[in-house]
Amino acid sequence: MKKIIVGLILPLIAFAAYAGKKVVHDGVEYEISGLNGVTCRAKDKSQLTDVVILHNVTIDGRNYLVTEVAKGGFKNCKNLKSIELPRSIRKINAEAFWNCKNLESVIMPDECEAVVPEGSYGFGQFGVFRGCTSLKRMRGISKLYPAYMVYEALYNCPEVPFNDEVKNLSKEQLEAMTLNSNFYEFATPRVKQAVEGWQKRKPYETMAQWESRVSESNRKKMIDEALASSHAEFMKLYAPARLKGTLEEYNPEYGFFTVYLGELGNVYAYVPQAEATHFSENWDNVVLKPKYGVMDNVISVLSCDFELDGKVYKAPTAYAEDTFEDVVLAVTPLSAIKEYELAMEHRNAEGEKSGRKVYEADMVDFDIPSTSLNNPNTFAVIIGNENYQRVSKVDYALNDARVFAKYCNLTLGVPEQNIRIYNDATFGDIAAAMTDINEICRAYNGKARVIFYYAGHGVPDDSNRNAYLLPVDANGSQFETCYALSKVYEQLGNLQAESVVTLIDACFSGSLRGEGMLASARGIKLKPREVKVGGNMVVMTAATGDQTALPYHEKNHGLFTYYLLSKLRDSKGDVTLGDLADYLHTEVAKQAIVVNKKPQTPDLKVATALNESWRDMKLN
Repeated sequence: MKKIIVGLILPLIAFAAYAGKKVVHDGVEYEISGLNGVTCRAKDKSQLTDVVILHNVTIDGRNYLVTEVAKGGFKNCKNLKSIELPRSIRKINAEAFWNCKNLESVIMPDECEAVVPEGSYGFGQFGVFRGCTSLKRMRGISKLYPAYMVYEALYNCPEVPFNDEVKNLSKEQLEAMTLNSNFYEFATPRVKQAVEGWQKRKPYETMAQWESRVSESNRKKMIDEALASSHAEFMKLYAPARLKGTLEEYNPEYGFFTVYLGELGNVYAYVPQAEATHFSENWDNVVLKPKYGVMDNVISVLSCDFELDGKVYKAPTAYAEDTFEDVVLAVTPLSAIKEYELAMEHRNAEGEKSGRKVYEADMVDFDIPSTSLNNPNTFAVIIGNENYQRVSKVDYALNDARVFAKYCNLTLGVPEQNIRIYNDATFGDIAAAMTDINEICRAYNGKARVIFYYAGHGVPDDSNRNAYLLPVDANGSQFETCYALSKVYEQLGNLQAESVVTLIDACFSGSLRGEGMLASARGIKLKPREVKVGGNMVVMTAATGDQTALPYHEKNHGLFTYYLLSKLRDSKGDVTLGDLADYLHTEVAKQAIVVNKKPQTPDLKVATALNESWRDMKLN
């Protein structure tokens, strides 16, 4: 019990030593408010005009993320015109920007909490922008209108002009804008589903028939049709039904007005100088007839006509839409489809010989995106333990390791010589792998990045609930021949490495991947002892507590590994660890119930030293 009390007290003592310490940058005060976080507020409210809040600050030699805007932190900043909040902000407290009457523009994080206090005595509730009577431009960082910004931050603030931007939108339009307004992310799954369903070989279709039907010219036609359909759907959701801008200055040298369209930016109306006064005085009667399109992956006005008293005034410039090449490149190429079909023919032939059921291969194994990145300082240690000598095999573990190694090379840019693969590893192999990566990191003087991957059995010691990786030559009852998980984490945590990402498709409850128990587990599921991680390490494991790391038979992979590969494929490796962890947690938990009818929730462990910065880290 004393150890637990000490463990709780030490962080509190450390926090007490730093709490309240602050630093000032460009008129904004940053104060330590938690073990890892900093709160920001205005230092001199009269001096602030255009403010960019920092993502992180250094106080007394330690780095902290900026995570909150203080209660009333910028209240009554009468000269504040614009403010930009970083992704690290997790909470905007009550009254944060109350009564900033000259605030015109705000950029907010895509995910955040806006604190709206409970009303009492009939006074109601108030949004954090109440009284901001000049605020007409708001958006997220990558989302156009984050949901919390519309529904929480502006709660009960009808005097904020920005509300006019959204109040006339349909429910479907508003929901679409709060979720995703990026055309690539919108169109890619729709185009892929349409084209890949069509280009897949049909039952009873010969290879010759398939190759004749799925020609490059027919494929291009299918892609063009799917793109056009997605484009029309995107326009229907995102293009405003009625467009009305703000008329700004007239340029007499070139003869045009600037028209401000809010989040859509500016357009220009060509008006002869002799008609400029009439045009300006009758602006409320001008009808805008825009041509919408996609530029930089968002809805944009490509050109616009302005009609007044039956006369049409043109925009001096018309812009071109994006080419959508990225969407097209995301569709599985015919070369990968052909490789897949040939593999299926081979697998079916082998299945007929052996009498075993053959599951369909998945495109995640063949359509592996390539990158131009070269990461010579990244090293991958990949262990796939499938063919155990004394206990049941782990279905698909070698395929898991083989395909993940391909993604490391092709998608993450790890050179082949930097990828260490250990198939059916013994205790000695695992020990050698750990020694090898330690020597590499020492040679690179802290500049190496490490990816550690394991697919195979895990086993618990039922006498003390300690967890172990199971080498292929061990039986799981003699633990001196097993490799302790605590030792793995200790060795990886002590590496002189810039970062260590550990991915483990195994469970440590004594369950087999699939049905049954390891003989050494005595038929009882155990919840293994928690193992802490240190250094610069992030650990994602396939299952939590006494759950089982399940297979995905139809995909020939472990369930955890299949969704790991799927995310790397869909994102082309450009995914943060935060997004990857969220995706695995959601998709594995859903599919475990649907496919295997058992719960499986991936677990996450992060070294304390990384604070929240791990969420922005990447594998590539």
